[in-house]
Amino acid sequence: MLSSLRKKGCRPALSVCFASIAFALLAGPACAQTEQDKVTLAIQYGYAYLPVTVADKLGMFQTHAKAHGQAQTTFEIKRISGSPAINDALLSGNVDIGGYGLSGTLVAWSKTRTSLDVRALCGLVAGDNGLFVNDSSIKSIADFKPNDKIAVSSPSGQQALLLQMAAERQFGPDGVHRLDNLMVSLPHPDATSSLLNKTGVKAYIGPNPYSYQLSQDPRVSKLFDFSTELNLQMTSGVLTSTGRFVKKNPELSAAVVDAISEANDYIRKEPRKAAELFLASESSSLSVDQVEAMLRQVSGEWSVQPRGVMALADFMVRSGALKVAPSDWRQVFFAPVSEGEGS
Repeated sequence: MLSSLRKKGCRPALSVCFASIAFALLAGPACAQTEQDKVTLAIQYGYAYLPVTVADKLGMFQTHAKAHGQAQTTFEIKRISGSPAINDALLSGNVDIGGYGLSGTLVAWSKTRTSLDVRALCGLVAGDNGLFVNDSSIKSIADFKPNDKIAVSSPSGQQALLLQMAAERQFGPDGVHRLDNLMVSLPHPDATSSLLNKTGVKAYIGPNPYSYQLSQDPRVSKLFDFSTELNLQMTSGVLTSTGRFVKKNPELSAAVVDAISEANDYIRKEPRKAAELFLASESSSLSVDQVEAMLRQVSGEWSVQPRGVMALADFMVRSGALKVAPSDWRQVFFAPVSEGEGS
């Protein structure tokens, strides 16, 4: 066939043809590397999401996307109030990645294993929570009376689960739900105000920066930090996505994890600058000096590798909050974090 084409004077056409094929072979891999033009992340307010803010403001998402061959991809950060709203946005496909609590991620994983395959991309922070009271007669959780109220962010959220874990430790397996009727759901700022002004609640379970703020206030006292009470450090904030997004965008998924890891290092090494970024991104009554001091106190909490996943999952099954626990924490996380040293 080639000889017949030459006889017909088609050599130039062949040259063009071979050149086109060669160009296509060279250009093909570059085209194949393009995954998604824009990645949208939805997070709530609070210091748990500081790594996302740092990575966004300092261009770390963009830098790591370029390193993974995705230089044209842009990143959009949305602030959405409340875990249910973020969950709805992720499940509906309106956002690609959502900021969850660890307990919410376990529930989402359990419900979507055979459908959307919701799992965590990485941890953000293993943030502690303090239990604060405004009544000096309350020395332990055994001292709460039937009409006392304990403020938590949500009756099914991580603060509520921590209180149940403490109740199990204090009262035994049959006492897991002993304090459930005392819990009231309040946003953290409202709970802090109610506790300080003694307008409705006797106690409040709070993460930083509220815990740090209350620790400085003489009107209340701290019964304990839950990491000490339970002898357990547990990841509180994670970034979560769907199997569909991760499969379609493996390089961008890895870039997000790398950016968060770099942001965590930055927070540890530059707490003053990180504090400034925090205060520039959301309102707070704390000064930059106070936020810096808080970040120095919690420098060991930042990690993309999760902690306490199995301890929380097993408890959630015992308490009825989760139907089935994963057999291994790696089932709840996507690679590359699932290939690391979590727990």
